[in-house]
Amino acid sequence: MTVENFVDSLHNKNNIDAEDAFKNVMATKVGDALETKRKEVAGSFVKNHIPEVEEDEVEEDDTV
Repeated sequence: MTVENFVDSLHNKNNIDAEDAFKNVMATKVGDALETKRKEVAGSFVKNHIPEVEEDEVEEDDTV
C-alpha cells in the first residue's frame, strides 16, 4: 500500500483500510531507514578499523 491508498481511504471514510495503509507505509519507511543506517554503520567499521596491538608487541617495540 502507498500514501495514495492512505489518502484515498481517508477520503472514502474507510478508517480500517486507512489504518492498514498507514501501518504499511510507516513499516516500509522505517525498514528503509534502518537499512540505510545499517549500510552506513557497516561502511564505517571498514573505514575506521584500528588493529589491536598485543602487549608483547608493545614491549618489543620499546626495547628496540
